[in-house]
Amino acid sequence: MDIHALHRQMVDHGRWKQDVVQRLERFDQWIQNHGLVSKKVRQCLEGAQKLLRSDGFTIVCVGEFSRGKTELINALLVGDGQTRILPSEPGRTTMCPAEIYCDADNSNFVRLLPIETRRSSASLESFRRIPEKWVTLHFDPNDPEAARKALAQVSANQWVTPDEAAQLGFSNTETGEQDPQGRIAIPKWRHAMINLDHPLLRQGLRIIDTPGLNALGNEPELTLKILPQAQAILFLLAADSGVSASDMSIWRDHIHALESHRGTVVLALLNKVDSLWDDLQPAEHTDAAIARLCELTSRQLKLDLAQVLPLSAKQALLGRVQDRPQLVARSGLPRLERALAESIARSRQKLAGHRLVIDAQAIILDLHKGLGDRLKEAKRELKLVRNSDRNNNQELLQQLRDTIRSNHRHYHKQALSLRTSQLLLEKQRSGLLAPVAPQRLEQLIGDTRSRLSGSWTTVGLARAISDFFDTLDSQMRHLDREVERANQVLRSIYRRPEHGVADQNNLLDQHLLSLESQHRELRQLHRQAEQFRGSLNNLLSIKGVLIQRFVSTLVQEARIIWESYRVVIEDWLNQALAPLFHHNQYQKQMLEHHMLRLTRMRSQNQNHAEQVQALRSNIQQLQLAQDELQPLYDELRTNREQTTKTVSAQVVPLSDARRALAQR
Repeated sequence: MDIHALHRQMVDHGRWKQDVVQRLERFDQWIQNHGLVSKKVRQCLEGAQKLLRSDGFTIVCVGEFSRGKTELINALLVGDGQTRILPSEPGRTTMCPAEIYCDADNSNFVRLLPIETRRSSASLESFRRIPEKWVTLHFDPNDPEAARKALAQVSANQWVTPDEAAQLGFSNTETGEQDPQGRIAIPKWRHAMINLDHPLLRQGLRIIDTPGLNALGNEPELTLKILPQAQAILFLLAADSGVSASDMSIWRDHIHALESHRGTVVLALLNKVDSLWDDLQPAEHTDAAIARLCELTSRQLKLDLAQVLPLSAKQALLGRVQDRPQLVARSGLPRLERALAESIARSRQKLAGHRLVIDAQAIILDLHKGLGDRLKEAKRELKLVRNSDRNNNQELLQQLRDTIRSNHRHYHKQALSLRTSQLLLEKQRSGLLAPVAPQRLEQLIGDTRSRLSGSWTTVGLARAISDFFDTLDSQMRHLDREVERANQVLRSIYRRPEHGVADQNNLLDQHLLSLESQHRELRQLHRQAEQFRGSLNNLLSIKGVLIQRFVSTLVQEARIIWESYRVVIEDWLNQALAPLFHHNQYQKQMLEHHMLRLTRMRSQNQNHAEQVQALRSNIQQLQLAQDELQPLYDELRTNREQTTKTVSAQVVPLSDARRALAQR
């Protein structure tokens, strides 16, 4: 099987995460072997490993019906000489949103949530925690017919009366299909989760297929939560029809605001470009026509030209199934895969710079440096004792012991200073947590619900939602002032000369409190609420249930974001000084062990040879600890150098990257 750019980058990303996790596991074992047990260190290592194991890469395919989203997913997942994985045929092949992923602990299955659950205001996230509400169909991937039948359920529909359809959030114009009795065809399922054992999905890739504007409008969580959390959004258009009115509605209401979202790549794909291929015309003529169409789409969407890619998912799939590399290249799929691979590389860079990963690596560096310093000191002591007058050994041992005791007092004072610093940070707790106190949000939610129930009109709904977010924005401005005060305190602590940890400036930068991620999520929630307000006139007449569901979803998402503020602040208060505490604790612990050895040597009246042997034994133990840590240290240094080179090669100014992409 040809290893394509996307496959290769996902494999490399997965291997890198696995290597880091294994390195941290080996370091944890080293800590246990050498008697260093620190709760803060253990929490840091566990947090970093959990972060690395849970990290994934999500691609969301968005577009109206019959834009070729399912065929594109097939083209991305299929290997050379294989057949399509997901059923695809003319018409609406995906009636409900579908998540495609790999859970290695379970067999292949399709899990389906009945459409009737829309009668409830409960969110999709709530239903994820209730397995009995879902219908699960297991299938054998080696049985093509069984797999086809199970996967075909995502396109299943059912017939209901117009009143029943309206209660579930559908209208006649949205469904468009009726039987002789006047019943309307609506999706049978609300949501689908497809577990596939696939090499690419095993590496952490998750693909979400959305069936069109109706699904995005009827499921607020898709817009409020799933889209903003994706690393890549693929907006599919039809090259033969250009940007339609419904395409523009999807772009304007659900995607455009995410285009500037940090960490998210948004690509507009002009699919079915093979409809413009004309073997009777020169290739240059066809290429020029496609280029003009890309430029037009770029202007219509106000999107950088390099983010508009021509594509033929059908020809890409055909080329891979028939092992025709030239057809795959002409389809435009390799260019898309390269763009996604670059996005994965950027995600890896972001993960490598996460505070937990940085902290875990800093601990290894600091321990290695501390061991080196102690070895130098131990060798100096051995030289002094070996060259000393045998009659003055006890006096020399006392001098060495006094020197170590003096150093120990220094680290003891440093520990007291750190505890004082921790208390100083603790004083920031009330100011930081007050603006995001749960009771504040619940009171605001209660007031907003009362206003909504009291004036169920367009104006009343819009004003209540607007005031809700205005109050949240006011609280965030207050919180930002408290964050700046807290960071000033942290800067003053890290810059004290007595805290001599390695890479101090970098550690300070990594440990400054930042709530930008939560602010960004709240701003996105606000934007979606504003768009919802703008569509209230259309919704009030036919979608009362949808309004209730949206408000419930909005409130739930606000609660989640609010809680994430509190979690981040609490974690920061607990971990902001962790590198300083660890450095102090380990240095003090090594001095205590060494002072204990010297005390024993003196109290046991060892002769000169025994004293030399005891010091040599101490050096051997330190050397063994350093030798066992050295491979981890070397791997870490090599990995950091390689990451720096990779980032320098791959992460270039966005304007340069876009120009390079456009020239491919």
